[in-house]
Amino acid sequence: MSRPIHILGLGANGTESLSERAREALNAATFVAGGKRHLALVEPRQVEIFAITNNLNELATRLRNRGPDERCVVLASGDPLCYGVGVTLQRALGSEPLEIEPALCSLQLAFARAAHSWQDAAIASIHGRPAPPVLIPLLGKPKIGLFTQDGSSPSAVADFFLERGLDDYRVWVCEDLGSPTERVTRLAIQELPNRRFRDLNFLVLIRNESDGSRPGFTSRPAVPADDEFARPEGGPVLLTHRDVRSIALNRFADVPPGPIWDLGAGLGGVSVGLANQFPTREVVAVERSSTQLEYLRENRKQFEAWNLRIIHGAAPAALADEVAPAAVFVGGSGRQLDLILDLVLSRLIPQGVFVANFVGLENLAQTLVRLRLEGWSPTVTQVQISPGQDLAGLTTFVPLRPVWIVQGRRPT
Repeated sequence: MSRPIHILGLGANGTESLSERAREALNAATFVAGGKRHLALVEPRQVEIFAITNNLNELATRLRNRGPDERCVVLASGDPLCYGVGVTLQRALGSEPLEIEPALCSLQLAFARAAHSWQDAAIASIHGRPAPPVLIPLLGKPKIGLFTQDGSSPSAVADFFLERGLDDYRVWVCEDLGSPTERVTRLAIQELPNRRFRDLNFLVLIRNESDGSRPGFTSRPAVPADDEFARPEGGPVLLTHRDVRSIALNRFADVPPGPIWDLGAGLGGVSVGLANQFPTREVVAVERSSTQLEYLRENRKQFEAWNLRIIHGAAPAALADEVAPAAVFVGGSGRQLDLILDLVLSRLIPQGVFVANFVGLENLAQTLVRLRLEGWSPTVTQVQISPGQDLAGLTTFVPLRPVWIVQGRRPT
């Protein structure tokens, strides 16, 4: 039977951070693996050395095939089971052959420097990972701890939050934690963009409340009432009626992974609904009216739909540089329906979902013809809402303008 594999967490002070048990395992090792920084923290040893880069599968194979008398040690940062190599090796080898000795990790040290608890924080890592899928579920959380990629990460994270209207965070940028060069910088999130820090850093983000906590988002109906949305006192109110919104949102079933676009977002009735329906996705709302845009931003804040990113412009030009969507909603075409349908037919990913609301018969017919010519099998539903109203003590029904809802899925 093979000996256990020791995974040892190191602090910035190298072997001084090791427990007696961990130091004994390192001194007896015949095989030592670690990143270049970890290997540099331990004195040279006449043993087999494995430098970890992007070769974790190779490391797992080497450890799986270790000899019965080999004494294998893997070095990691802080707690190997907190976004560390220990997680990867546990998945590859199982828990039985592993003996793990953690050290203080940057997560613990950073929250200690900020003097905030971390058991109730949202913890994530963008180290070696695409940032947007990691950051979107964190938007609006009252307390966040983030393992970063490099010295540009704090600025990039701030840009991501600020672009979505989140400007009420305090941030602690914690560099080289536990080392003689440790530095902790506290600042408002608006002060972070375009600043560079040392590559070894950890972020703590706290929304602005006196005790570092924030009340949870008040529970609301899945489809809020129309009068809950901020709107201009005069001029057109570009808001899909609540009952129609409910049906339209129901059409977004089995959406494949990817962002969702709302073209002609108006006050954000559907955009907000999509953002809350898909909290781990990015919803991109395009609106060309400066007046509507102001209230669209207010409604994002009102309903804490922080995964909603707003673009001031008109489709398709405003979306030229955007990632291809997994779903598209069209609430208003602005007399650009042909161009919008061209955009949908060219950019929507295979099996992506398209939903559109129309009040004009010509736009409905044009859309159905285009989709069918492209081999789609769209469905269309006519929605006729007649709210009840009081009339001399009696209830009467006043019909609203009918709406046609088109839904289709792009063929593979």
